Amino acid sequence: MDLLPDSGPMRILQVSPSYAPCIGGAERLLQAVSEGLVTRGHEVTVVTYNCATQNDFRSRQGAGLPKHEVMQGVHVRRIPPDGGRLGRTFRWWMCQRGGWRTTQWMIGSDFHFKLDRPSGVGVVPRVLLTRADVVLSVNWHFGVSFWTSATMRFRRTPHVGVPIFHIDRPWAQREDYSRMLQRCDAVIALTESEASFVRARGGGSVSVGGGGIDPARFSNANGASIRSKYGLGARSVVGFVGRQDEDKGVPTLIRAMVQVWQQAPETVLLLAGPSAHRSPVVTDLLRSLPESSRGLVVLVDDFSDQEGPAILSACEVVAQPSVEEAFGLALIEAWICGRPVIGADIAATRCLIDHGVDGWIVKPLDPLDLAERILDLLGNRDRRESFGTKGREKVLARYTWDRIIDSWEATCRDVLKGRSG
Repeated sequence: MDLLPDSGPMRILQVSPSYAPCIGGAERLLQAVSEGLVTRGHEVTVVTYNCATQNDFRSRQGAGLPKHEVMQGVHVRRIPPDGGRLGRTFRWWMCQRGGWRTTQWMIGSDFHFKLDRPSGVGVVPRVLLTRADVVLSVNWHFGVSFWTSATMRFRRTPHVGVPIFHIDRPWAQREDYSRMLQRCDAVIALTESEASFVRARGGGSVSVGGGGIDPARFSNANGASIRSKYGLGARSVVGFVGRQDEDKGVPTLIRAMVQVWQQAPETVLLLAGPSAHRSPVVTDLLRSLPESSRGLVVLVDDFSDQEGPAILSACEVVAQPSVEEAFGLALIEAWICGRPVIGADIAATRCLIDHGVDGWIVKPLDPLDLAERILDLLGNRDRRESFGTKGREKVLARYTWDRIIDSWEATCRDVLKGRSG
């Protein structure tokens, strides 16, 4: 293997449970970095599941996307969510006499994480055989991260972890993660809180990359077009962008809006995101609203990437009361549009929002606290503008894609230099 620590193109293999066209913060991060690395002359391959939505993770074959395609110069290779033949073989063996015991001896406990759909077993041949100078394991929520880590013990290639831990959630406490972190040559965290979490579990050479935006994408954000399209007129709009479920705080936001409507009855709640990622709880809660309130809820489903900036620009306030975040990409996208933000009091959000300076941080899952902060911003234009302006300045200083790609590229070169030294 030819190591290229100082200059020249690198062959970079990135293994992740999901990639475009699947939509989410982790997916957008990986796509932007991958395409940026290709633009800089590197060869990038992404191994991922054959999934277009998170619902596809539970299927056998996935979304029926091409097994291999090139997207903006990135080679995308997809495996079925059931792990393919290797995954099915593992599950067959576990049903045989002695299979459970021998499998536990081989891979340890926590079978749900390691073998259930989406199963990461199918990545083993890809990780072993794909030519690469460095391998990155991205988004450790699913078992694909375990199998990538285990397989890397049979390669001399440097291994970088990008775990994207939601450190406030129980799943981030898995015992396997400590061993996996210690096997990595380097780790890229998204926030300082995640970096501290990683170091406490034995991770070394930890850098903070963060998430990013392309300022040019937001330069012509036309909120008026969204207001016209959905008949919003001059009414105040409280917006949310992303997956609509309990962990992302959407039920909390809906309940908060019930309080908001008592004092600001014309305010519109705009929920934008993939329709496939709206949970039944959210659907039922919306249906239970009085007819007068249902008329104040606008659903912007499955919007195009081009519409994203306009949606955020159409809002007076962007409320993202999520309790499951590793970063919070929607927050910085709202800021680049000059909009004030509200987030929940969790570690990742505290690393982004300066409370009372560029946004409000509210108690997790507390609709009354959230309603109070929404009403505060709706009633104070000067504060809205101040929060939005300071947030925009922060994004331009810290969170552009060029800076994030610099960080990933530098880490790859550093581990290559370390292995060749």
